[in-house]
Parts: sequence; structure tokens; C-alpha cells
Amino acid sequence: MAIRRQVLRDEVEELILQRLLENRWEPGARLSIDGLARDLEVSPTPVREAMVSLERSGLVEYVALRGYVVAPMLDERHMVELLDARRVVESAALGRAFERWDALVADLEAAHRDHAAVLARIDAADAGDYSLVNEHFQADWAFHHVFFQHAENRYLGTMVENLRTHTHRMRQTWSGGPAAFDGHIAHQEHELILERVRQHNHDGAIAALGNHLDAVLARSRPLAAENDESA
Repeated sequence: MAIRRQVLRDEVEELILQRLLENRWEPGARLSIDGLARDLEVSPTPVREAMVSLERSGLVEYVALRGYVVAPMLDERHMVELLDARRVVESAALGRAFERWDALVADLEAAHRDHAAVLARIDAADAGDYSLVNEHFQADWAFHHVFFQHAENRYLGTMVENLRTHTHRMRQTWSGGPAAFDGHIAHQEHELILERVRQHNHDGAIAALGNHLDAVLARSRPLAAENDESA
């Protein structure tokens, strides 16, 4: 029973997360636990538990006398801090992962192929298919997560999970549709990281990772400015 309850909580959280990333609600909109429970045809308990988890991610906030509300999108300053933190933590993980170089290369290549397959499906589908865009986000993150799988440092793993949830907030800025989609560019930048790893070029791989994260920030800043102007 406890296992099923956890699974249900995770399913409810994923459904609410999907709607948040689709910008179904405006920043500041109240999220009624009872209303969401009726909409999702579940009891209020898994919704309440999901909200606690989403609050930790920064996607929702708890406001006295109002309850849970949609958090504002990340502004430029928060994006700079987030990408700076990711650079520090991911570079540390990637550097340590070189100690298991053969496995690192194999898993990065597999993650890179999976990402390419998702992008191919996106190209073949109708524009604006959120489920496929979400698959892109997951595949993109999976490539980065390989660093941590082979770093074999539980504390780095804990730190990146915290950063992962805040990265969900940053992805809200990419809700502008196909014109804002950077999946193919990100995949090409991953290819440069992978190539340096294949060459056993430790410093080159970390430099390519830093260039990729700098480029992500550069692409995100104009979108953040547009969101600030429209707020």
C-alpha cells in the first residue's frame, strides 16, 4: 500500500508539473488542492504531498491565507546563479567520471543517441506537442546525469537533484513554442562534450561543458527579458 501511495504521489506530481511547464496557470494563480484532486480524480492527500515536493522545486509557493500559488518565472539574475551553480557541480562530476572512462563514454553515447531519437520524433510531429518537448527535456538532462552516475559521489548526486528541480523553472521560459526550441542546438553542444570525452581530453571536456552552459544562459536571457516585460 505504501509503495502504491508513493507511485500515485509521483504520478500526480508529474501531471501538475506538466501543466506548470505548459504555463496553464499564470504566475500568482492559486492552486486549489481540492480542485486539483477533483480534476485529477484522486484524493487530496497525493495532491498535497505533490505540492510539498513542487514547493521545494520553486515552481509553486505557499502563501499565508491563500495556500499554494504558481511561483514567478526565473528572472535573469536567478538564471545566471543557476547556470553558475550547474557549471561548478557538473564540472566536478564530469572530472571525477573520467576515472571510469570506458563506462562514461558508453553511457554518454547511449544518452546522446536517445536524445537524437527524441529530436527526430519532434521533427516529424506537429509543432507544439508538449509530451515530445518534455521527452527532449528528459533526454537532455539524462546526458548531463551520466556525469553524476560515474562520479560516484553521493553528495554531488544530492546537489544535482536540487539543481534539477530548479532547472524545471528555467524551462518555463521555453514555452514560447517552436521558435524558442533549442533542442538541436543543445544536442550539437552535447556532441562537442562527447567528442572531448572520447579523446580522453579531461580539460577539453570540462571546457566544452562550460561553453554549453554559457550558451544555454545566452539563449535564455532574451526569453527571460520578454517574460519580465509581459509580467
